[in-house]
Amino acid sequence: MLIRFIVKNIYSYKNETEFNLFHNKAQGLQHHIIKNEDFEFLRFSAIYGANASGKSNLIKAISFLKSLVVKGEIPRNSDEIKFKLSKENLDSPISFGIEFMVSKQAFFYSITFNEDGILYEYLANSKKNEDIMIFERINEDTGQRIVFFKDYYKSDKDKLFAEILSEKLVQKNTLLITFLGEKYQKEFGSSVNLAFQWFKNDLVIIKPESKAVGLAHLMDKDPELEKFANNYIPSLNTGIFEIEIEKKKFEESLYGNIDASQKREIIEELKDQPGKFSVLTNKNTGEEISVVVENEEILTKRIITKHKDHFGGSTDFNLGIESDGTKRLFDYIPAFYEVINHNKVYIIDEIERSIHPITIKELLTKLALDTSIKGQLIFSTHETNLLDQNILRPDEIWFAQKDVDESTKLYSLSEFKIHHTINIENGYLKGRFGGIPFLTNLKDINW
Repeated sequence: MLIRFIVKNIYSYKNETEFNLFHNKAQGLQHHIIKNEDFEFLRFSAIYGANASGKSNLIKAISFLKSLVVKGEIPRNSDEIKFKLSKENLDSPISFGIEFMVSKQAFFYSITFNEDGILYEYLANSKKNEDIMIFERINEDTGQRIVFFKDYYKSDKDKLFAEILSEKLVQKNTLLITFLGEKYQKEFGSSVNLAFQWFKNDLVIIKPESKAVGLAHLMDKDPELEKFANNYIPSLNTGIFEIEIEKKKFEESLYGNIDASQKREIIEELKDQPGKFSVLTNKNTGEEISVVVENEEILTKRIITKHKDHFGGSTDFNLGIESDGTKRLFDYIPAFYEVINHNKVYIIDEIERSIHPITIKELLTKLALDTSIKGQLIFSTHETNLLDQNILRPDEIWFAQKDVDESTKLYSLSEFKIHHTINIENGYLKGRFGGIPFLTNLKDINW
């Protein structure tokens, strides 16, 4: 789970800015509070703000940090994403800090870097009263220094390894958390690897243009996911009453007559990576078809949606000819299934994109009222009908707003005095909480 995220000098975030999931004393939706030893934090969060206020930039910053850790090195063009409207910021480094929980262990990780390398990196176990350092790395003019937790140095061999690590093994642009998490899991127990794997597998970012790639194959391999989809989609008034996965031999499918060299390339790729799948896209409809090797046979898998016809029978559609809104709802199937059933963090930018306001409200109401949900859902949105205290607590609602210097400020609705009966949507639209666009009077521009 994500506890808090701190960012400085990236995109529209000029100064150190914190987004967190700490709760206040509000009494509503108590099952949204996750309690785990030293920490209590929230399961949901919604981020509002005008266009260009910095909502998406927050999610982009989290995504950038995830990418850093997974890839393990600082990209060469990182100076390009600094806050550009201040000379002081152009000369200053980018900084991230993130606190999260995985397997009942809380971690705090921070990193500060410039385009030419990492200046500071730190990982610790977070505790209520103090952090317990796992490693600290400092790059100075005199060189690089890496220090590990006190009990690590049990022999001269350990001291020597730490010195070699500092002087030769870890380059200035290489992340230590990634290097140790991938190559030295046993030497540092489970802690570093747990933290690294959280970034890699448990933190999932869904951007507005993201798609659920290979959904037909995923549903075919996981009957519970297919069952969830068959409960979820028909309940949303899309006209679909059932979903099926059509499986065919490659030669018998729509793509059986594709170019021989392309077919050979797909086969070789799949045979070299057992268990993997490839995806082919219909240029006319945009429909994606999964191609897999199972029992030494090449198969195609596609999603078929069933609609009632005028005579009470069933008519089959392929997903490519469904509406954009319906396709978006299909893209969310793995995300919502995972949030309900697994301890993962899903962060979705523009959650309502292409989806009707009533539909997205119904969806999020179902999630918000589910007392057995296991994961965490954070999203940005413009959809004001979600500003409902039956769906979100005031401490789960955040606003992004540009300051006079064009930098983004973040603040929570819990900073305002909110009665549990107040209509938050009306107050927001009237500008009571900020986070709305300020528009030029049309008469002033002779329009």
